[in-house]
Amino acid sequence: MKLLRILATAFAISFVLGFTWGKSAGVPWQSGTRDSGSPLASPPGPTSTVLGVASTTTDGRPVPVGGRIPTPENPLRVVMAGDSVMAGLSPPVKAAFESGTAGSVRFVLTPSIIRDATVRFTWEQQLAEFDPEVVVMFVGTWESHEVETGSGQAVTLGDPSWRANYEEQILDPWVRLITSQGARVLWIGSPAAANPEANLVFAGLNAVFSSLPERFSEAAYLDASTALQGPDTGFSPVIPDSSGRLVRTRQVDGLHLCPDGARLLGGEVIARIAADWNVPVGTGWDGPGASWRADPQLYPEESCPEVPAVTAP
Repeated sequence: MKLLRILATAFAISFVLGFTWGKSAGVPWQSGTRDSGSPLASPPGPTSTVLGVASTTTDGRPVPVGGRIPTPENPLRVVMAGDSVMAGLSPPVKAAFESGTAGSVRFVLTPSIIRDATVRFTWEQQLAEFDPEVVVMFVGTWESHEVETGSGQAVTLGDPSWRANYEEQILDPWVRLITSQGARVLWIGSPAAANPEANLVFAGLNAVFSSLPERFSEAAYLDASTALQGPDTGFSPVIPDSSGRLVRTRQVDGLHLCPDGARLLGGEVIARIAADWNVPVGTGWDGPGASWRADPQLYPEESCPEVPAVTAP
């Protein structure tokens, strides 16, 4: 357990360094906050006067619920925050929005909800500097370890008061932090994995995550099971896609995504964000020849063996 804590802390530090990498790589985040009178109070491009209230732009177009219409000059700023499973989900989302020329997407490593006060303070500073408008969260394995060990909580998993304690001390403060500059949050619930014991914890976490929209108007929940598990409720690494073709969605480890899994779940993430912001989506991002699919680190060939070219019955 001590080693696990050390690794988790290292990942949390890497998370902050991920933001620093984004800046050095020329990520077009904007400085400042959305407070009245700040540089971001009236960003370039058409905007609404009240977030989430129907209004129109100066040229008469309706403003989406996100609050403004992204443009190439002022693209929608999206952070994909999570663990290594999120690392595999980010490439198609990035390809879709950035090829549409009005979105900028960055993956930021954050394997679990950050509990360390020092790192949280640094994260708050980074939020103010980079100012994402959408934060997509996807944590599972590392967060389940933190939950099982009771890290940062007064009670541990299995205690009748665990959920209320987790919401009050861990989850809700984190959501308030990442939305403090005005960002909207899309929280993805973990799909079933090959490990039955992990699924028990995932189910508990998903029950908590899915209740976020009840407490936060700026939060939405997306169940990854719909895209990754097909018609069955249990784990399945190979499922039929919308065309009836069998595709491999999960790696042989029973957890991480293969390219088709990233494509299917990424499509749902893209649809949710596009609906909120009316941001254009490029073409070809979901095709078999998309360049992101060939990343050997995210999708090792031996971990994503080909599925026989047959159609599901």
